[in-house]
Amino acid sequence: MTTPATDQVSLETIMLAIASQLENELVAQITDLTVYAKRQFNPTPPCLDIYPGDPFHEQTAYGHRNRELFFTIRARVSTADNESGQSVLLALLDADSPTSVLRALASDRTLQGWVDDSVVDIVSGYALHQDVGDQPSLLGATWRLKVEL
Repeated sequence: MTTPATDQVSLETIMLAIASQLENELVAQITDLTVYAKRQFNPTPPCLDIYPGDPFHEQTAYGHRNRELFFTIRARVSTADNESGQSVLLALLDADSPTSVLRALASDRTLQGWVDDSVVDIVSGYALHQDVGDQPSLLGATWRLKVEL
């Protein structure tokens, strides 16, 4: 993968780099984990999806290139088997585990050279997520990744 200067990188490329890093670090560790580079409205759990956070963009200095972007990484597990779903979610939340989303994102803070730096600054607890009204709620957690360009 060739990396351009970070002031030329697209949002989609950043999201693909986040997904690639999570896949490389976690898929071998967690059975059936799927990582989506974009928000998924009808996912197959357990899964991670990535989408622009709220707030999304913050100026850090003069000029449109001096900014921080915020992305949400969301884990969701099935509530059909409550115990095993919670075990997977706890493994993803455990900062000291090889299955940690936090650890996976920290393994290369430049996201393979696509950004200057990145850091998780907020991690949620459990919450129920239902993106589409006719789908069952899924148990999940979120990480806010701050990306510096």
